[in-house]
Amino acid sequence: MRVLVATVPLQGHTGPLLPLVRELVARGHDVRWLTAAAHRPLVEEAGARHLPLTGGQEEAAAAWLRREPGRWSPQVLRLAADLEHLFIRTLPAWVADLEAAAAAAPVDVVVGDVGLAEALRAAHERGGAPFVTVGVSPLLLHDGETAPYGLGLPPPRGRLGRCRVLALEAVVHRGVMRRAVHALAEERRGLGLPEHTAGVQLGPVSPFLHLQSGVPSLEYPRRALPGSLRFLGHLAPPVPPGLRRARPPWEAEVSAAHAAGRPVVLVTQGTVATDPGQLLRPAVRGLTGNGYLVVVGTGVVGRTTLPFALPERAARADDVRVGGFLPVPDLLPHVDVVVTNGGYGGVQAALAAGVPLVVAGRSEDKAEVAARVAWAGAGLDLRTQTPSARQVARAVARVLDDPRYRARARALAAEYAALDAPVRGAGLLEELVGGTTPRPPVQARQRRRRDRVRQPW
Repeated sequence: MRVLVATVPLQGHTGPLLPLVRELVARGHDVRWLTAAAHRPLVEEAGARHLPLTGGQEEAAAAWLRREPGRWSPQVLRLAADLEHLFIRTLPAWVADLEAAAAAAPVDVVVGDVGLAEALRAAHERGGAPFVTVGVSPLLLHDGETAPYGLGLPPPRGRLGRCRVLALEAVVHRGVMRRAVHALAEERRGLGLPEHTAGVQLGPVSPFLHLQSGVPSLEYPRRALPGSLRFLGHLAPPVPPGLRRARPPWEAEVSAAHAAGRPVVLVTQGTVATDPGQLLRPAVRGLTGNGYLVVVGTGVVGRTTLPFALPERAARADDVRVGGFLPVPDLLPHVDVVVTNGGYGGVQAALAAGVPLVVAGRSEDKAEVAARVAWAGAGLDLRTQTPSARQVARAVARVLDDPRYRARARALAAEYAALDAPVRGAGLLEELVGGTTPRPPVQARQRRRRDRVRQPW
């Protein structure tokens, strides 16, 4: 196959596709990858050819996030701003880059993360190859069965709950999301395309093939799913080459503590929302002095100290170990609970290892991640971005004391273990290009539901 890959220049959007690209290259397929120059070493190590971005996207996403660290306060407003500025207003530039890459060499299929779903859709509608979306965040569908994305609400129960969902959709999509909706219609018009299509109204899901990172038990049940949807399991990104040799000097202490029966709690701030005052500080203050070994990942390469003073009891008890970009896959077998702000990849890594979680995050897609962890019974959702030390301490104690959380996490781990994500993904792509997977029709029930509540993505 001749595969063109495209990813938003953010680690959480690019990293998960690395295992899939490695598998495609290992099978002899020709893979070109359109993404930021900063990711070129990883792209080339995976065996693909890097294509530079020329449409003004080189640092657009990451730079915008850095310039607006707080962005909007309520998470739905923040998500609406992200959609407009990161994924919609950048549409013409992405389409130009995709079409230039297709003009330079033949393409059988285009594969991209869901952040580029509308750019991939537009390029296809303008005569491009079939496109495949890869879900690097919880499944986003406008189906009338789940609350609007970003609220972090579990599935509704009963007729009253479904009525509430419809009311929330009207408020969010006709109010909060109005600017993003109008921006998408405007950018599509500028590309000579109709403002809305059935695919746009359904959500960022390819009608050809949507490869969803995760497992069914971590997703809400729905009566009608797109026929193109396939769950992959965990697309675990490889550790960058320069960090493989940077092992923390205290790594052996973690396994020793776990073997001795001392609870090990891993606290991670993630790689986007990295303000240590939001989670690291309250977690360290709440967990030290309780008999735990607290392992802290700052999420910043080389930052192996905390930018705040440890509580006196922590210094006295020697409870805390700090690292920057930690070897999480190696540590997880020796961890009892993960405390995280809800990055989707990190949460999946923990669940794939059978480790329950305490989640405190509301930015980006983190409210949805946290809600799914709680709904699946594999951890607790603190429903805040800035928990108190007491909240973290009580949540960790609850997860450790109740064996049901560990049991659910282990059940999900078994589900992940049954799916070899890169092998499954590559096989599905080969089936699609080989013509054995037809384009599924839009289901009539979904069409009727979209007609009742207009929800352009």
